[in-house]
Amino acid sequence: MTRLSSSGIVFCSFLLIALFVLPASGIVAPSTTAAPVTTAVSATAGQPFISASASPATAPPGNPVTIYGAATGGNLTAGVQIWVFAGNYVNVSTVPVSADGSFSKTYQTTGLPAATYYVIVQSPGKDGVLNIDMESTGRYSGQVVNTKTGSLVFNFTGSGSVQDSAAAQALSDAFNLPGVDDIYTKCTFQLAAPGTPAGSVTAAAPAGATVVPTPVATTKKSPLSPFTFITGAGIAGFALAWRSRR
Repeated sequence: MTRLSSSGIVFCSFLLIALFVLPASGIVAPSTTAAPVTTAVSATAGQPFISASASPATAPPGNPVTIYGAATGGNLTAGVQIWVFAGNYVNVSTVPVSADGSFSKTYQTTGLPAATYYVIVQSPGKDGVLNIDMESTGRYSGQVVNTKTGSLVFNFTGSGSVQDSAAAQALSDAFNLPGVDDIYTKCTFQLAAPGTPAGSVTAAAPAGATVVPTPVATTKKSPLSPFTFITGAGIAGFALAWRSRR
């Protein structure tokens, strides 16, 4: 009984020495440095982006109008596609993108009627292929199609056609179809006779951009610390010695 009691006291003494006498460098504390978190800015680097404006926003019929902007990210080897339409007028053309990301195209408006002209500038996205395009020749000229599925999206001309703001909305909806990675932006310009009050020109925010959520750091459970272990062992040792003396 005495030997067991003495062993408990010795064990407790050893633990107390380890706790209070040994140098602190002998105990390695868990690191509290948080792991680096990728920010939304770096996560979205390289994502396709496009912007566009019309200059001037209002011009007399016959005066040229320039559509210009910037396109970055994705595969721009084939350039961007600019859609300009109003009423029965539809002009779809591909424009190269400069090394600095800029693009521009000037349209001659001689013979065009006074109207609000809708402009949609389309970037082919990461695959470099226009997933939404318009048939410009042949029997189906004027039809907007999904080139990935071959399905008809809508008609600019002919039976069941849509025009102006309805066409702009239909085209915008087409870029949001599943599997389509093209992105776009839109604006308008007006051809109006001198003295006609200028209409409002709205430049739409770039659409189709991917928002990458900021990763959330995962909180892990802390391992059992040396202090907790030694303290617990010491209490157990005292308990053992006390029971041995009884």
